[in-house]
Amino acid sequence: MAAYQDPKTLPTLYQRIRAGLWRMVRSTARHLTPRQRPLAVFTMVYNEHTLLPLWAAYFVRQVGAGNVYVLDHGSDSLPPLPGCTIVPIPRLDVDEIQRTWQVQRFQRALLQRYKFVLFTDCDEFVVARPSRYPTLRAYAQQTPYQSIRCVGVDVVQHAPDLPPVAWHKPILMQRPYGAIRPWSCKTLLSSVPLSWQPGFHSCDQPSVLDTDLWMFHLKYADQTHLLKRLALTRSLNWSARAISLGHGNSHRAQDQAMLNFLEQMQATRSDTNLESLDIENTVQHGEDTDLHRIPEAFLHAF
Repeated sequence: MAAYQDPKTLPTLYQRIRAGLWRMVRSTARHLTPRQRPLAVFTMVYNEHTLLPLWAAYFVRQVGAGNVYVLDHGSDSLPPLPGCTIVPIPRLDVDEIQRTWQVQRFQRALLQRYKFVLFTDCDEFVVARPSRYPTLRAYAQQTPYQSIRCVGVDVVQHAPDLPPVAWHKPILMQRPYGAIRPWSCKTLLSSVPLSWQPGFHSCDQPSVLDTDLWMFHLKYADQTHLLKRLALTRSLNWSARAISLGHGNSHRAQDQAMLNFLEQMQATRSDTNLESLDIENTVQHGEDTDLHRIPEAFLHAF
């Protein structure tokens, strides 16, 4: 997450970050002609020791080593991330507006060398329908769309007494239920520069919802990990601007509020398949679904 500074000092910080991002992109892609590579993926993290290695390994498999970037926002340490390029970002108070600015700038920089760029949080795994596309790289090479909105699924621990997720094993096989929530149906993959709203749930540019591109959000997949991460994000120094605007409220929620949310979702569980729903109509009307089974085709994706 990004930082907020006194307006008098912001230009210097912005210039330093901008210059660093551009130097990195020019250095790592200096042998390429413009937009030669089909797809880059990047994320921004802080102390994501559990999910980041899984995220990195998955996306390196999807797009190839050297095409995955991690903006490290001042983590205490990073796990080994083979195939990834690490870009340090200065850490101050947490501010979603500045974080959005940093992500937009980096997306624009990567678009100088890649046809498509995908941004996700490290608890978000984007999967192209396996029966049609062997990888996300193949999807990016074939899609006719300029900016794509994902089918966003919040993967939820579907019963209170489940064992913790074994993160080294296929995750969706252990947590095979999710809810489609328009809030998570983000425009994350694009071949043009995007101007996101803070939180990345919407952008100013037109996009197409493609039911062949799914995003699985793992924040709620494991209660133990959820509460541990929530304790960390509550303890961060949030900027006065973020607090006044309500940015990041879900990351500052109390444990009981989160447990109540899980209990409410678990009470809606159905064994019908998410794909049996009218997904486009659901998203168009901004409706959250109940908890349904994730399509079997995706269960072995990661």
